[in-house]
Amino acid sequence: MLAGVAVIIVNFNSGALLGECLRHLRSQTRRPEQVIVVDNASSDGSADQLESE
Repeated sequence: MLAGVAVIIVNFNSGALLGECLRHLRSQTRRPEQVIVVDNASSDGSADQLESE
């Protein structure tokens, strides 16, 4: 049995890359069981980008 995979993404004003990162995670053959995004008070709309994904 394989162990579960969790991914933690730390973000600061990288909303444009955040969506791409999440799309790549979804395209993996072994998708993570859990994805945690930690945002450090971004002012570039990162939270909106995350909600749209």
